[in-house]
This record gives sequence, C-alpha cells and structure tokens, in this order.
Amino acid sequence: MRFSRFLLPLLALALLLLFASGPVRAATPDEQDAINAAEQWLVPVDAGKAADAWAMASASFKSTVGREVWRSGLADLRKPFGRVESRKAGNLAHLGDAPADKDRPRGSTVGSRITILFETHFAGDKTVAEEVMLEREKDGVWRVAGYFIRG
Repeated sequence: MRFSRFLLPLLALALLLLFASGPVRAATPDEQDAINAAEQWLVPVDAGKAADAWAMASASFKSTVGREVWRSGLADLRKPFGRVESRKAGNLAHLGDAPADKDRPRGSTVGSRITILFETHFAGDKTVAEEVMLEREKDGVWRVAGYFIRG
C-alpha cells in the first residue's frame, strides 16, 4: 500500500509533464512536401556545391543573391561548422496563410511561404538552428527563398 501511495502521485506528475508542452501536431502533406524540398536543397549545400543549390532555389532567391555572391557567401558561412552529422526538422511557420473559416481549418491551406527551423549538429560538437524559407512558385513546387544559420 505504501508503494502505491507514492507511485500514483509520481505517475500523475509524469503525465502532467508529458502533456504540459501541448499536443504535437503532425505535418500536413503540404508541409511535408516543403520539408522534403528543403532537405533536398540542403544536400548540395552540405556538399559545398553552391552552384547546384543556387540552381534549385526560387526565382526570388536568384534575383536577390547572384550565383557568385552565393558561392562565396555559402563557403564563408559554412566553413566554421564542418560537416553535418545530423539534422532534424523542427518548428514550421506559415507566412501568407489565409484565416481559418468554418469550412477550412487553419493550416489546411498553406500560404505562399513556409519557414522551417532545422536543428543541425555539425562535426566538432556544434549544434545550430538552420532556418530555411521556402515559397511555392507558380508551378506549385516549393523552392528555397532564404537560408540562415542561427547559433
């Protein structure tokens, strides 16, 4: 009896802590498409193939950042970190999402842009947040429109 008197409050505390952070929402199929596009774009970035990443980027990215500026800037940006050891998609933020209504709950129609924060662990025990902004272009394809490293 004495054991159950302590076990029950501990179990209740554990459940409270588990659910205190709020429900975890699974990515919608459209959000998953954006995550996949970001991860595919990060492959040449990780390999140091700046020209390939630039070619895969959105028209707005290309009009803002020239190919040579991107090439030298990416090399400078990534050099201190070394190679990627792991990367996990985290928080998503929608920009340009229409307000919810009774027939279409919020998030069911993705806006024109999505920003994804990746938790990325580099060699040398350095973990940073990579921010990848994507926009859906006229052809319906998600393409990268911005890339930043925080940390």
